[in-house]
Amino acid sequence: MAFRGKNAVVTGGAGGIGLQVAKQLLVAGAGKVAIIDIQDNLEEFVKLRAAHPTQSVMIIKMDVANKKGVEATYEEIKKTFGNIDIVVNVAGIFNDKDVQRTLLVNLGGIINSSLSALQYMSKENGGNGGLVLNMSSVVGLDPMFIIPVYGATKAGIINFTRCLGNEKFYQRSGIKFATVCPGATMTDMFTNFTEKIIFPETSDETYKILDRLSKQSATDVARCMLNVLEKEKNGAVYVIEGKRIIPLEMKPLWTGKEPAL
Repeated sequence: MAFRGKNAVVTGGAGGIGLQVAKQLLVAGAGKVAIIDIQDNLEEFVKLRAAHPTQSVMIIKMDVANKKGVEATYEEIKKTFGNIDIVVNVAGIFNDKDVQRTLLVNLGGIINSSLSALQYMSKENGGNGGLVLNMSSVVGLDPMFIIPVYGATKAGIINFTRCLGNEKFYQRSGIKFATVCPGATMTDMFTNFTEKIIFPETSDETYKILDRLSKQSATDVARCMLNVLEKEKNGAVYVIEGKRIIPLEMKPLWTGKEPAL
């Protein structure tokens, strides 16, 4: 995929990995980038626009857990941009103590954004097709006992995205779907980590695990995500670790499934 002149949407783009993805898309030549986030980051947004005066940067404050709000947001982006080519869903939180909010933002937000984007990207509805990249996590692949709620949402993202990354669906819609699963990344999401876990008795073990993890920067992850977008491989799942992308072979475990499914 060539990014020059493309129109993109990034959820969770006010900071962390999402902001870095928005920056990388603009550097790569994207014509218009819409950032959806419940958070404000005026200073960074001003810098973003100043650095790319000939490109359009649209900022929309919206909670991705708000289904109707997200639908209205995409309608607004469609009217402003004319078409949408790329969607990168990054928005997420960590707070295992707030189970409902974690489910609604992490999994519900990905679903809300992806399905809303389909309405305007699908060739069946007059769109041009495109690519949706959803961010999960390595803890969605392998269980980590200290964060079961967060991990469950990330596992759900992988399954949801793989379902839509079906070749039959692509033939109708012209939209490809892929998933990235970053390893430990230095962002503000895990500030006060042990205050947000549901088993406080594991705090000591939690610190030991966090200290042992090899961490990467949000910028490193964003660059890898653009590499994944360039590959345009429908249904693919990648781990991002150590500044590189690692494609995963997702082998079927349910042998009784009909081939048509």
